[in-house]
Amino acid sequence: MYTRILSIDGGGVRGIVPAVLLSYLEEKLQQFDDNPDARLADYFDLFAGTSTGGLIIAGLLTPDENGRPQYTAMDIVDLYLKNAKKIFNSSLLQGIKSASGLLDVKYDAQGANLVYEQYFGDHELKELLRPCLIPAYDLTMGKNYFFRQHKAVVSDRHNYYLKDVLRAATSAITYFPPAGIATVNGKKACCFVDGGVFAVNPSLSAYAEFRYLHHSLYSKNTMMLSLGTGKQATYLDCADIEHWGAVEWRDPGSNLLTTAQSEVANYQLKAVYNSNPNYLRLNPDIDQSHTTNLDNSEDEHLDFLYHLGKQACVDNQKEINAFARSLIQSNKNRK
Repeated sequence: MYTRILSIDGGGVRGIVPAVLLSYLEEKLQQFDDNPDARLADYFDLFAGTSTGGLIIAGLLTPDENGRPQYTAMDIVDLYLKNAKKIFNSSLLQGIKSASGLLDVKYDAQGANLVYEQYFGDHELKELLRPCLIPAYDLTMGKNYFFRQHKAVVSDRHNYYLKDVLRAATSAITYFPPAGIATVNGKKACCFVDGGVFAVNPSLSAYAEFRYLHHSLYSKNTMMLSLGTGKQATYLDCADIEHWGAVEWRDPGSNLLTTAQSEVANYQLKAVYNSNPNYLRLNPDIDQSHTTNLDNSEDEHLDFLYHLGKQACVDNQKEINAFARSLIQSNKNRK
């Protein structure tokens, strides 16, 4: 019997890409399992998502009044398309004051707060339908932290409102202010920033969590789907960048660090799974003519990301379909 793991990288508005891939997967699960009500939460046992990936995870696992997932994967795609501009919205005064994030945060959190309130209301972390982990960095304690549904279920000191978890998990440095949040019971308060500072690709952390929960099991006992938000190689000439400072390095440096960190986790997991088809990593290339900035919410760019995800479905149709059938078979083996 397999433990099925879904992991989703950080990447701001580029979360559209894995959301589109998941919409395709959910559609195939419904088709192959002959169940129009099938949801991804029915086929995975452990979920992990960094920053925008955490937002997707929250959407997939938030329950409705009947204890079923409130949102489909396509609903999450629509969340991005309809609300990206609201989340990444700044007043003219804030834009001037921040100098595009150099002197102050680029955006206040008002737009993001409104979106999280609209979609998640007063749902609590412990209410999510499956175990999950969402990373954030705890500035109060000076250490990495994981919001974990399975911890929140057994202890109030780990239980937060879901909207606050997402504010903490998506507070990207220089883009949004840190999130000061408290547990539901108000007895513990901390200040957090985006977990992408240490786990932009949370797949390795998800595997470690699986081992923590199941000490006697190993990679042969798991299936993992790891989704990136699109990657772009950084090509620079030494002569051109010899005298670059913080301003010049900001955008290319950010892309370089996140891409490199994400790919090293993939490299390590490929070694763990030893080329086993139970590990599937999808992270389409973004060509050099398009930006990788996490806050580009222009309609043209959103459309590009949507179609990048669609093309990734086409390019990886065989692998995704095979993975879907394996998930269905795994469910049948449990009955």
